[in-house]
Amino acid sequence: MSRKRKKEERPKGAPLWMVTYGDMITLVLTFFILLYSYSSLDALKWQQVLSSVKGSLGVMDGGTTLNDIELVGQGKPDDSTMDKRITEEALRDLERLQQEKNEMENLESLLSEILIEIDQRIIVDTDQRGVILRFEDSVLFDKGKAHLKPDAKDVLNKIGQLLRPLDNHIRIEGHTDDLQINTVQFPSNWELSTTRSTNVLRYLLEHGLEPKKISAVGYGEYHPIVPNQDEKTRKKNRRVDIVILRDSLALQEPNGKGDGY
Repeated sequence: MSRKRKKEERPKGAPLWMVTYGDMITLVLTFFILLYSYSSLDALKWQQVLSSVKGSLGVMDGGTTLNDIELVGQGKPDDSTMDKRITEEALRDLERLQQEKNEMENLESLLSEILIEIDQRIIVDTDQRGVILRFEDSVLFDKGKAHLKPDAKDVLNKIGQLLRPLDNHIRIEGHTDDLQINTVQFPSNWELSTTRSTNVLRYLLEHGLEPKKISAVGYGEYHPIVPNQDEKTRKKNRRVDIVILRDSLALQEPNGKGDGY
């Protein structure tokens, strides 16, 4: 009679495969915690960790330990410090702009009183660029011409005396009306407006203005102050503007390398 084989008794507790599975899960969890810790590590501290490791392995000369004092001294400012700094800078900018505005208004008032005695056809105005001395073309030029009229030179002599003491950058702008010119000397309004502004610039340079503080541009007919509807309005648009630029706007003017003003 054959003996019945006894059934193997299972060990008490969790199955053996659960031990391996639990170890694997623990390792995966540890791995992700490590990744997270690296992702949130301060960039400066991470660089110092790398330097410390490299130094200890002989890859580079230098210290082999972290310096907590350096970390404290070079840490990023908190949000409240940054907000305070931004607010202070904004207030300084606002005060500087207000001071510029006051200076331009005082200069406009002063020049208006003086120029009304020189020539009442010269208009003094201000806009976002600064103070504008506006000459109708008949003050300086004959219609369609770019040579300065003889009496215009007397006017510019007096204007130069007023501009010479100023530290501001001065830009001379030539403008025309919308009637097209087409001559050998001036193929378009661009050439006429540019030549006019350049001739005014040259005359002022010859009478003492500093070259680094003056420039000339021609705008043709593309910046009218009133619509070109008749001869009266076109006469207003044919003009030369001498613009005394605000200091903040003058910073946009080109500068030679290593040679500012």
